[in-house]
Amino acid sequence: MILKRRLQAFSPNIARSRSPAHILPMRCVVARIVVVVRNKRLPGERGGVSVRCFIPSSFLFWRADGRALELMADDDFDGLPMYVEEDQEEVEAEKQKRRQQSRQPPPPRVTPEELARREFNRAMARKLIEYDPKLGDSYYTRVWFLDFTKVDIDEETQYGPMRYTDSIIREGHELIDSLNMLCVKIISSDVGYPISLYGTVILRDSLDLKCNYIFRRDRDNCQHINSQGESLILTGPSRGVVFRGNAFFEIDLKIREGRECDDKQFNKALIDVVGSQIRSVVQRETVDSWRSEVELIFAYVKKALEGTIEIKILSGPESFCGKITARTTDVSSHTLLYDSDVHGAITVGDDRVIQLLRRVVSVADITGA
Repeated sequence: MILKRRLQAFSPNIARSRSPAHILPMRCVVARIVVVVRNKRLPGERGGVSVRCFIPSSFLFWRADGRALELMADDDFDGLPMYVEEDQEEVEAEKQKRRQQSRQPPPPRVTPEELARREFNRAMARKLIEYDPKLGDSYYTRVWFLDFTKVDIDEETQYGPMRYTDSIIREGHELIDSLNMLCVKIISSDVGYPISLYGTVILRDSLDLKCNYIFRRDRDNCQHINSQGESLILTGPSRGVVFRGNAFFEIDLKIREGRECDDKQFNKALIDVVGSQIRSVVQRETVDSWRSEVELIFAYVKKALEGTIEIKILSGPESFCGKITARTTDVSSHTLLYDSDVHGAITVGDDRVIQLLRRVVSVADITGA
């Protein structure tokens, strides 16, 4: 067995000194002696076990040559355990950890440019916090975690549909989950009906976190809501939604009054859709904000393919009156693509293709590809 004694001194002089010779003559200190008993590792054993024995603190009187003149034990540390087992492997792992930390380079110095960038992002994020009088609280109304020195928060997504129409799904290619926007329904209005609504509903996904509008109307093109339960006429998304765990909805709807300065905020909120919290195919998110309650209904599509729809009139009149909807086999809700009763008959162009409100639907891959 190997016996080792450690002296842990509570004196500033001893703490700074590596040798008793540096301690002032006749210096009186309080010390704790720790005796560590270590087993030698035997063949086939994982490691030794150390036992620390704490001797009560003592008064040590030091002579000028640094030798201990007298050792007197007291009972100040009766509450300390006499033995503490110490695993040899844990001790070596801790030593190795300290050695690795000592070899690590110091953290890079933050440049003035980086400090300015951080401050700009913090200032921009603060502007996105608004007070909601209905809830009596302040919250973010738009995504706040972007690097605003590189990204314009109002920039529209540059990706469109049919990017991979001619691609072939090969072995090793993985399909990504998606969302289908079914409707945005007006559940209640604190100002009654009818009302004229304008504004935006934006969907941001994992592809680029840029604006993918599902509803966008300016003040001169309001949608009239006459009763409770009516839905907004959606015009997006413009491409399939890439859902890698998170998606964000930004709602900003206003009520048009006689003068623009008298317009009122109808609903404004930020909704974070977390994939791990999805429990069913059809999801509903209710937003109670400002002067209304709005419900977003969307469908979760696992391992999705992007379907792009085009309808061409082969023969007949130059305009089409009627309604066109689409649905998937796993969701009974219909997605409105075209309704002449809502927005009037749209004249077919020279190529006789109907201008749809929406032309992209995500569908689940049922082939197991």
